[in-house]
Amino acid sequence: MRNIIVENGQTISEELAIKLINEGEYQLLPHIIEHYTPLIVATVKCYLPAPHVDDAVQEATIALYNAIKNYDSQKSSFSTFASLCIKRAVISFARKNGAQRNIPNEMLSSLEGADISDNLTPEEIIIEKEDYESLTQSIKLELSKMEFEVLQMFLAGMSYANIAESLNCTEKSVDNALSRIRKKLKK
Repeated sequence: MRNIIVENGQTISEELAIKLINEGEYQLLPHIIEHYTPLIVATVKCYLPAPHVDDAVQEATIALYNAIKNYDSQKSSFSTFASLCIKRAVISFARKNGAQRNIPNEMLSSLEGADISDNLTPEEIIIEKEDYESLTQSIKLELSKMEFEVLQMFLAGMSYANIAESLNCTEKSVDNALSRIRKKLKK
């Protein structure tokens, strides 16, 4: 948990500052914004060309304020939630203004279903998603359609008998398919 420096050099936890802001103590808001400004600027400069930086910083700061208002400490840490909100705001700004620079397509897709974990940063979540999709595509290219279906069902915890029934084949066919899958994936 991070601490925020407030008046007279005192420090309070980030969580407490957010709680107090939501209870109406808006004098703490500049301290949170100041604390996250380096992240905002770095994110904007990473994804947008220079002419759009000031406007995007403003949009990202508004996103930070909305993150403060909508934060739920039961779901994630504030830094994780704020980082994700800031990044989404920057990407949204880039889309609206045609100012994209080096934004991977995976980041432009919806992240609504992303599982936010205290242990992962937004960057790590996106990297994991990219790695998973890349691995899935590689496996799909390596296997036949039937083998890929067998693999999906097997990984979902289905028994050989259930897989055979679903695919209208024998258990021996399922066993053979899994043997071929293992050999192909070892390469």
